[in-house]
Amino acid sequence: MNFTQRTASLNQSVGAVPPVQSTDRVGKGSTLAPGWVPAAILIAPAAVVFGFAFSHDILSAVRVWIASTAYNHCFLVLPLIGYLLWERRPLFFVISPSPSFWPLVAILLLSAVWLVSAVLDLNEGRQLAVVATFEIVLLATLGARAFRLLLAPALFLFFLVPSGAFLVPILQKITANIAAHGLHLLNIPVYSDAMMIEIPEGRFEIAEACAGLRFLIASIVFGCFFSVTMYDSFIRRALFIVLSATVPVGANGLRALGIITLAHLEGSAAAVEADHILYGWIFFSLVILLLIAIGMVFVDKGNRPPTLPGIPGSAGSPGRLAVVAALAVGLACAGPVYAARLNSQAPAITLPPKESMKIMPPWRAERHAAVDWRPLVHGADRELLQTFAEPGSPPVISFIALYRLRAIGNALTNSENRIADEKTWQVTRSARIKAPIAGRSETINTVQMASGPQRRLVWSFYIVDGEITTGLFEAKLLQARAVLLRRSPIAAFVAASASSTEFGDQASDQLQRFFEASQPTQRLLTVLSEGRSASADIARP
Repeated sequence: MNFTQRTASLNQSVGAVPPVQSTDRVGKGSTLAPGWVPAAILIAPAAVVFGFAFSHDILSAVRVWIASTAYNHCFLVLPLIGYLLWERRPLFFVISPSPSFWPLVAILLLSAVWLVSAVLDLNEGRQLAVVATFEIVLLATLGARAFRLLLAPALFLFFLVPSGAFLVPILQKITANIAAHGLHLLNIPVYSDAMMIEIPEGRFEIAEACAGLRFLIASIVFGCFFSVTMYDSFIRRALFIVLSATVPVGANGLRALGIITLAHLEGSAAAVEADHILYGWIFFSLVILLLIAIGMVFVDKGNRPPTLPGIPGSAGSPGRLAVVAALAVGLACAGPVYAARLNSQAPAITLPPKESMKIMPPWRAERHAAVDWRPLVHGADRELLQTFAEPGSPPVISFIALYRLRAIGNALTNSENRIADEKTWQVTRSARIKAPIAGRSETINTVQMASGPQRRLVWSFYIVDGEITTGLFEAKLLQARAVLLRRSPIAAFVAASASSTEFGDQASDQLQRFFEASQPTQRLLTVLSEGRSASADIARP
């Protein structure tokens, strides 16, 4: 019995779906199963509304695809999904969508997850919540039966989220360890210190770009696509995906080892530096070919149509389909709507002028002093950069960035913010210390930096919801508390930098004296804890 005859017998026995009008394969003259046309008519506008509601997250992801080479492959994900749907096209002729109300409960939960991620400014969490919500919208609209048969292309939507950056430090460490141990085994003199590897011919740094993240992610996407198109066995699919996720990690360490070994053989690190990217691409291309060769040996999927269920199922009524689709999209938009409401209800605030900080004598403002350091922050509503000096000491540079707290788009805890321009300043050491701030002992961040012969010591901290904190995640939690409970509408990032020939007590003592004389810092803490407008209050001496 061929595919068409089997489908026809199933349809006739159940009486739910008309027989497929075809000869050997689904093709000319075939008739879609009942329910797909109204489903497509409803899903299309629902997807448009969904995309509009979450346009900020979608555009943010696309910008990452364009800007980061680690995620350029995301542009290929949608064509891959299209191919997977095309491969499963026979299912549209024998299985009808049957909308369900029960998945709508999960949409409410995901809306809450999206809102919390938005307030915490977790872009990756928001985008994952958006994709998961859309998956549930499809599940509710199509029903569990149809959705399960289209599960592979549906799950591929998660590859549209640019995630995995948190793996970079781990991948760097693994790459450095493989390279260092390999050099030891090859009896090449080597000294390794974290991400720095030094041999007699030169020094190599396992930078973020050398961690192998982009190849790892692209390999995982390839592995998932290969496994669902070449294997029927779940075990074989899982094994090949695991292989695609582990081989690139080890291969990247061998790549680094090979480049360093080549520099040793040629007698110069500079000789291979210019071509190390080319060497890497050639090596990784060979790795992909090796994975394909291994995978093809175990292919168990022939040229046959997808496995069909024993009972085609019945289509839901157009009215039920319309109600489920409308409810699903409406509940999905609850998070953005509530976030917009929080923003609209935020109290009106005013911010101080750009140069309004005052300080107690004997300190004085140096209005025309040269500034060779400043933090790089994004999206601040107001930045105050001033230089102050006390008699007989080099000046201190003070920096305050003020932010209106919002339900969406808080830039205070942007992961791209930096304590200094990394092209000019190199961080040599960082730690957390106790220091007197605003009349009490607080834990703050201290960073030692160098730029040629120049040395600077920087103290920094966040003021969020009336509390001083140093950790990025702690600041995000305080930020969420302030927004959701409608508390203090302003937050701040505060930093001060002192020059020093050596990182010792001189710079630390000067910064301590500066914060003791900087009464506006105490006023700023008081103002932000009370949720008042940070206008003239922090400017008054």
